[in-house]
Amino acid sequence: MFPKLSWKLTFFMVLVSTLTIISAGVMIDRALDKEFSNYLDVSQQERNKQIVEVIETLYQESGDWAAVSQHIQALSLLTDAEITVVDQRGGHMMNADRGGHRHRMMMESQTTEQVVLSNGTEATIHVTPVFRPEAAVNESQFRETVNGSIKTAALFSFGAALVVSAVVSLGLTKPLGQLMTTVRQVGQGDLKQRVEVVGDDEISWLGREFNQMAENLSQLERLRVKLTNDIAHELRTPLTNVQAYVEAMWDGLMPANRENLGLVQEEVNRLKLLLEDLQKLAKAEAPLYVREEIDLSNLVETLVGSLQILAEEKGIGLELAVSPNVFTEGDPKALGTAVENIIVNAIKYTPDGGKVRAVSFLEKNWSIVEVSDTGMGIEAQELPFIFERFYRTDSSRSRETGGTGIGLAIAYEVVQRHGGAIAVESEPGKGSTFTIRLPRI
Repeated sequence: MFPKLSWKLTFFMVLVSTLTIISAGVMIDRALDKEFSNYLDVSQQERNKQIVEVIETLYQESGDWAAVSQHIQALSLLTDAEITVVDQRGGHMMNADRGGHRHRMMMESQTTEQVVLSNGTEATIHVTPVFRPEAAVNESQFRETVNGSIKTAALFSFGAALVVSAVVSLGLTKPLGQLMTTVRQVGQGDLKQRVEVVGDDEISWLGREFNQMAENLSQLERLRVKLTNDIAHELRTPLTNVQAYVEAMWDGLMPANRENLGLVQEEVNRLKLLLEDLQKLAKAEAPLYVREEIDLSNLVETLVGSLQILAEEKGIGLELAVSPNVFTEGDPKALGTAVENIIVNAIKYTPDGGKVRAVSFLEKNWSIVEVSDTGMGIEAQELPFIFERFYRTDSSRSRETGGTGIGLAIAYEVVQRHGGAIAVESEPGKGSTFTIRLPRI
């Protein structure tokens, strides 16, 4: 059993969050340490400068180093700093030493200032902070407090990351789990199952695509069952007739003469025609492997010429009206079969004295072939089913004319494979018009 995706997502999200928290904590600790040290150094430098300014002001007011010395001692006690003043002219020196220890950081904060007094005397003032153990303790406590806060924040962040990762991973993987369950059910043959789709993200898109695939499979299964039933029905009638004729001849109820054998041959020919049409339909449903430039006007003109004899035998006028430069791209043989089926269908269902007209023309981005007739027409409720396999508007008439109910289905599939569309308009008693639209080139 493979590990659950939610566990993997949670683990990796928590791992990334933990590494981020640790990295951020270390960087924050170092940055705070550096900034705190800089802050102490800058503050001490400012304090040292203030001490130098105070000493200079005291001397300006008293004019005597001896008087200033007492103030320097007091100032040293107040500021925790060692103050040394050296008179460059007289060599006089005053020193206020706290007797403490100089810390390395405090030595870096030492200030040496050259001053020139109002009487022209030059002096050098050295101010050095004195290290106090209690200050180090306070600084250490401050750092520990900051580090403790960082650790506490890190722990809370880790807990929040764990909870958020679990919730997010569960939210992401739950639809996938439902999809996996549905896939398993569909794979076992239950084509009615569908995924519940919520939202508009990639997982929702995947669910919708799966539902569409399941619907297509369901539709294909329905078509397969329907096709099997239709084929069985179409084969049953001629086979039953052949069986009846043969048994009657075998039992001596019907003589095996030329006339009766002709009836058997008629049923056999009907079976042969059905199988040929099924083969054509299978080819029509296959992907296009041939793509050539096709002159539809020339194709229609050729077909009309070859079908003139069939139309004349029925006493039907077959008219032609084509426009130049009506081109498309595809398989000329397949398109020829589609257009021929439409014209032959019009001739079969047009009574004596009627007319069938085939035209080709251009309309915007479409190359159009239109076949109209003055035949019996098609009822409105039958129009949506006219291109289905084995569908007949009148079964008895279709059998008399030798139709198998596949010709229009072949035409529909061929046109669809060429990126086109086929439509029909009809009025009972007045005739029908079939329109084929193909991409213009």
